Amino acid sequence: MPGTRSSALTDARLTTLHAWNLHTHTRNLRARIPDWRTTTTPDGTPLLTAEVAGPGAAHALRLFAADQENFPLTGRSPGDLRPVWDVDVPGRTALVWRSGGVWVELWHPDTVTDLPHPAPVPARPAVSSRPAGGRLSRASGRLPFGRRRTTRTP
Repeated sequence: MPGTRSSALTDARLTTLHAWNLHTHTRNLRARIPDWRTTTTPDGTPLLTAEVAGPGAAHALRLFAADQENFPLTGRSPGDLRPVWDVDVPGRTALVWRSGGVWVELWHPDTVTDLPHPAPVPARPAVSSRPAGGRLSRASGRLPFGRRRTTRTP
């Protein structure tokens, strides 16, 4: 049974990393999962936990949770549960699910800002469509904007 537990932990971690890497790559996000810890829940079920770190960690985790149609985390094993938000631990927000008999938890501290603030864009100077003299100039010679004369036949 210990080999099965180790295999389930490895499968859950690799599935999560694969889904996370695809998610962050396709959306050009820089938040990462640098370190995993393995513990057990009070009932003895294995638990994988990892902090999402880097710029926009909260934003990346929220998008990851919303995009489970493209990056599914659970298989079809009995007892698998879809990802849900957990805010029971003060000071952090976690996305938790169960896959293959293993609880998996990705979390970020509540002190993380949602999105990195972009640099302010300088205002563009106002541009007038009329020249300084108030008259519109003629179109350049290479553009065919002249009036065409039509002849009518009676």
